[in-house]
Amino acid sequence: MTSCGSKLSLDFYKQKPLEVQFSGLDLSWDAGLLIIRQAEEKIKICEGMADCLVDNREQGKVKHPLAQLISQRVYQIAAGYEDSNDSNYLRHDPILKIACEKMPLPGEELLASQPTMSRWENRVSKEEIKAIRSFFLEQFINGYSEPPEEILLDLDGWDDPTYGNQQLSFFHGYYGHYMYFPVLINEAHSGYPLLLQLRAGNSHPGKGVATLLRWLFWRLKRAWPKVKII
Repeated sequence: MTSCGSKLSLDFYKQKPLEVQFSGLDLSWDAGLLIIRQAEEKIKICEGMADCLVDNREQGKVKHPLAQLISQRVYQIAAGYEDSNDSNYLRHDPILKIACEKMPLPGEELLASQPTMSRWENRVSKEEIKAIRSFFLEQFINGYSEPPEEILLDLDGWDDPTYGNQQLSFFHGYYGHYMYFPVLINEAHSGYPLLLQLRAGNSHPGKGVATLLRWLFWRLKRAWPKVKII
């Protein structure tokens, strides 16, 4: 194996200097989360989502701030762990702790467990979801220094198989299994995810799309009156 002495310094972790050194040794999946965390330091997606939520918990008893819960959940999903049950053992992972700005000490500064994560996910309101949706679109709009000439929308719906008794999980005759039926609207030129809507598994492919497009057209035209939307 070719040896490599390159080093990568990361500046998001304020408690101690953090440096990744590439070598011929095998690496676990955990190390890649540091790169994702470094990207978050620039784009502030998790931080922006946290600002859209209202924390009604008794603050004197809070161990895991909203920003940390969102970061932990996002990083777990990015690493391939979509089930919140995975939090019960990933909360001990030293790399995930560093990404969530905790000290990677065994048995100390543990991240959120599955019950904490599930309670938080189930208390997010429709108003907060709308705020997060607006945040993502504002990020896209603010990324342009000048109005674009054209916005090309790409709509995709797909089957997301489900297991167990999740809410909105229903059997879909065409796909032949229980599922969710989310729809995602991307901006095709940049690949930016403009809008995502979770739908029940037995939904029609076009369900809710017209309403989403009306809102999207209104906001884009308000920002750029002369833009061509395809």
